[in-house]
Amino acid sequence: MSTNSTQQQQPTTYQIPIEEIDFSPNISSEAENFFQTDADIARMAARQGMVNFDKGQAIKVSSKVLDMCLGLRRSASAIAASVAVGAGGAGEEQAEKGEESRTMKAIVVEDKALVGATIFTAESGHIARKINLETGKTMKVFHGHMGPVTRVAVYQTHQGQERLITGSWDKTIRVWDTETKICLATLKGHTDFVKALAVRAILVDNTEDGVSNKKKRIAHELFSASYDGTILHWDLETFQEFRGGAGGPWKGHARGINDLCLTVEEDNEQQEGDGTEEKEDNGKEYLYSAGSDGTIRKWDIARGQGRGGHCVHVFKHHETTVYRVIVEAGVEIWSTSADKTAQRLDLETKKVDMTLGHPDFVKSIVLAGPYVVTGGRQESVRIWSVATGKLITEIKGHFDEVSSMVAVGTTLITGSLDNTVRRWSLKEQDLVTPAPKEEDPSVAALSLGDASEKGATKAEETANKSEEEERKPGLMTEEEERELAELMGSDDDD
Repeated sequence: MSTNSTQQQQPTTYQIPIEEIDFSPNISSEAENFFQTDADIARMAARQGMVNFDKGQAIKVSSKVLDMCLGLRRSASAIAASVAVGAGGAGEEQAEKGEESRTMKAIVVEDKALVGATIFTAESGHIARKINLETGKTMKVFHGHMGPVTRVAVYQTHQGQERLITGSWDKTIRVWDTETKICLATLKGHTDFVKALAVRAILVDNTEDGVSNKKKRIAHELFSASYDGTILHWDLETFQEFRGGAGGPWKGHARGINDLCLTVEEDNEQQEGDGTEEKEDNGKEYLYSAGSDGTIRKWDIARGQGRGGHCVHVFKHHETTVYRVIVEAGVEIWSTSADKTAQRLDLETKKVDMTLGHPDFVKSIVLAGPYVVTGGRQESVRIWSVATGKLITEIKGHFDEVSSMVAVGTTLITGSLDNTVRRWSLKEQDLVTPAPKEEDPSVAALSLGDASEKGATKAEETANKSEEEERKPGLMTEEEERELAELMGSDDDD
C-alpha cells in the first residue's frame, strides 16, 4: 500500500472546545465513522486536544475510574510509620509492579484534612485500589473480580478493622481485609451488573462463648443494587442474604438500579397496612434507590426487612435515568440524571425547588459545605451555590467523563474515565466566578416555582408512557448501552 493511500485513510483530527460540541444524536455519514453519532465523533476529537496530566495534580491510574469512596482515617502511629517507610524509599506503595499510581509532580498538602486521608477507587481494569491522598501513591491493589469494578464502600468492624466492599460487572460482591488484601467473602445473588452498595450500621447483642453479656456492639449490613432491577440485603457477619419470612429481593424498579442512599428522618409517610402498627415521630431509617426507569424509590427498612422490601413513595421528577441520589439531613433529595440536570427536591412538599442545567448527562454529585458540585459527560466540574443555585465556577481539567467525587475538608477529589484522580481547592479565594454567557440555557439554573412546575410536567409525561415502552430489568437504556460501549474500549494502560 502506498504512503499516499495510507495517509488518506487516517481520520481527520479536530480540536473543538468541549462547550461548542453539538450533543444532538445525528448519525455520521463519513464511511470511517459509521454507527457513531456526530456528537460522539466531536467529543472524541475534543478530548484529543484536551489530554493533560498537569491539572488538578493528577494521579494517573491504569484504567478508568468508575467510583470512589473515602477510606478510614489512619491513626497517628500509622501515619508516622508510613512517613518512616517513605523516607527509606521502599514499602508496599512501590511493590505493586505495573499497578502503582503515577503522579506528574509531587503533591503539596495544603489542606490539613488530607493528612492521613485515603481513598478507594473502583476501576474498569477489574481492580479496586487504595490511594494515599498525601502522596498520590497506590497503597494496595485488590485483584479478583472478572469484570470492571463499578462501586466501592468501606466500613469498620467492631474490632477496628477496615473492610472494603466491591461490586462488579461480574455480578458478584466481594468483601476484603484492606490490610492483608485477602478476599473474605464473595456474595452471589444478582443476575446482572452490580451497580450500587450501601452499608448500614446496627446495634446487636454482644456475646461471649455464645452467651449474651447484656452489652451492645456495632455490626453491619449491606444493601446492594443491580441492573437486574433488584435490591438485596446482606448480613456482613455471616455474609449471607437475609431471606426471613416472605423476604427476598426488593423489587419495584422497572429497569436497573444505579445508586443507593441510607438516611434517618422523621416518619412523615402515609403507611399502607392494617393500621395496627404505631407510627414513630422520628428516627426512622429509609433506603433510597435511583433507577434507570427515571424514578427514585423510598424504602421503609423496618417494614421491608424480611418481607421483600416496602416502598413508601416513588419520586418521578426526572425525565430519564437517575444516576446518583443523596439525601441531605433527611429533608431534601439531590439527584443527577441523563436528562442533563441535577435537581433538589424538598421531602416535605415533594416538589423540586432547584434545577441545575448541564449540556450533557450528569453522572456525579457531592455536597461540600455551601457548595454542590456536579460532573458528568461534559467533562468539566461545576461548582454551584446551595443557597442560590447559581453557578460559581467551572473547572476544566479532565478530558473524559467525571464519574465520581468526594470532598475532604476544603479539597474536592474527582475521578474520571480519563484514568486519573484529581484534586481541586474549594477555598473561597480559589473559586473564580465565570463571566456570564448570554442566552446559555445549559448553564442557567432554574429555581423555585419554575423548576418545580417543569419537573412535575416532565414527570407526568414520563409516567403516562405505555407499558409497551417500559423495558424490563436487565435491558439497558440507550445511554447505558453507550456507557457500556465506552467502557469496553481500550484503557491505554501503561
